Amino acid sequence: MKLIILAFILSITLHFLFLTKIETPKEQMSDKPASSKKIDKSSVHFVKLQPKAQPKKQTKPKQEKVEPKKQDRPKKYKEVKLPKKEITKREVVKQPKKVQKRPRPKVEAKPTFTKDIPKKTQREKDIEKRSLENFLLAEPVPLDKEMLDDITKSYINLYGEEYNSFTKVQKVFLQKNLKDIGRITQSYLRYPHIAVRTGQQGMNIVEFTLHPNGDITDLRISNTSGYSSLDENTVETIEYAYKDYPRPKTATKIKIYVYYKLY
Repeated sequence: MKLIILAFILSITLHFLFLTKIETPKEQMSDKPASSKKIDKSSVHFVKLQPKAQPKKQTKPKQEKVEPKKQDRPKKYKEVKLPKKEITKREVVKQPKKVQKRPRPKVEAKPTFTKDIPKKTQREKDIEKRSLENFLLAEPVPLDKEMLDDITKSYINLYGEEYNSFTKVQKVFLQKNLKDIGRITQSYLRYPHIAVRTGQQGMNIVEFTLHPNGDITDLRISNTSGYSSLDENTVETIEYAYKDYPRPKTATKIKIYVYYKLY
């Protein structure tokens, strides 16, 4: 029972202390006159706040270009008075440049020594001229047939005994150029279409005279291939190819064979 009584007493004291703390601010609030008054809304005025004024930037004053007066300008031109109805012109006064001349080095004349060269007589000049002409007109020596290549030998064999009647100049030309003439002719050769269709093949021998200016004469087929189309084609080919033939010093008879083969 004692404990219950003590607890009851403590609870009463705590409630009393709590109530005393709450009541004190109410009294203080009642003492202040402003809290009891009512605010009249009609008496309230609104004020518009203006933004802060920013400091203006200081701009530099523009400097006006001051043209120099006519008197201040350097006088580079010379005024020339002209008649009326014409605009005044100014002539540029050019000062001549001073050019310093360099002194030329003195050249001492060296003594020259001359030899007395004996002049050639007319007789000595004639002898030299004749010797040169003989050297240029000297006839070359032809090679032996056994020293020639097989193709050139086959071309020379076409002449038979007639080959021995040629001069040395003609023999040398034939030995050096018969092979090239045959090669040039074969390069121009075109197989006839009729011969290709019918399967014509063979070889013919053609002869002609080649002149120093490049012309040819007495063109003919000395040995036919057995086909007229092949023989006519050989003659037409030489009429185109002779322009590329080498030219002899004297008119020379040419004999070559032309082959036609189908592969």
